[in-house]
Amino acid sequence: MPSHPPVYILLLNYRGTDDTLACLDSLQRLEYPHYRIIVVDNASPDDSVIRLKARLSAMPGSFHLIESPQNGGFSAGNNLGIQAALAEVGEGQPGFVWLLNNDTTVAPDALTTLVEEAQTTGGIAGSLLLYPDGRYQQAGTRFQWWTGSTRGYAESVVSDGMRVETLSGASMLIPLEAFRVAGLLDESYFLYFEDGEASLRFARRGFPLTLCTRSRVYHKEGATTGRKSLMTQYYFHRNRLWVLFQFASPLQKISIGWYTAFRLLRSVVKSALSRNPERTISTRVEWLAVSDFWKGISGPCPHNLNPLRP
Repeated sequence: MPSHPPVYILLLNYRGTDDTLACLDSLQRLEYPHYRIIVVDNASPDDSVIRLKARLSAMPGSFHLIESPQNGGFSAGNNLGIQAALAEVGEGQPGFVWLLNNDTTVAPDALTTLVEEAQTTGGIAGSLLLYPDGRYQQAGTRFQWWTGSTRGYAESVVSDGMRVETLSGASMLIPLEAFRVAGLLDESYFLYFEDGEASLRFARRGFPLTLCTRSRVYHKEGATTGRKSLMTQYYFHRNRLWVLFQFASPLQKISIGWYTAFRLLRSVVKSALSRNPERTISTRVEWLAVSDFWKGISGPCPHNLNPLRP
């Protein structure tokens, strides 16, 4: 592989042009010499495309804009960019895709260090994610395969080059070969846990996942959906079960199923005892999400959740 293989930086925009433009500004300061930026607008209902085209007119060639005809979610939008990268590079040629959330800004050496890490391991590399003020945010996620819960890696255990179970799609450098071997992102998730599913799938096909703490990415987190929004809660509960049941063993699936029922019943009891309206609403969303999973519902949330919150 060449010392500086081509890297395609993918930014997915949905009603977040201010963040996207700020991210583009930070990318202009990258030290890495061989990259191309692809911005995919996921059918934003506002003036996003107009503003992005205005930036292109002011800075021709600074990025390539793809306009999706519909909002197919995180995976579908990014897959448009991944397919463009694969087509441009050509069959069997080396290169990377850098999945990067549009609500991030990056250190100048963030990409250089990611490429170094991925070339060393032959796998997928993730950045150290920090809050905008520099506080530690996360370094990946791991599953509790008997209870179905998830947890991150504490800052105290994080080290450069450490193996992780899953990486965050907020900053994830993936060899193009991984997509050729294991396929594109799974569009049935629509939003949340698609990066976890891809991480587990790629790892099982021989692409190790490691953390590069030298690559620093500053992440607002939840800028598009709202970190505590009802939609975020719905996708978190439903899609967590989807990825768990895709990769868990038969015995683990039984355990996760029982624990999910217990946790849901516990939430119902707690919300009834607390008489906290917000907790009651969250429990109703969790109930809908779990019910939809057992019904086999994936893709976009089929419910209008707004009436649940006065």
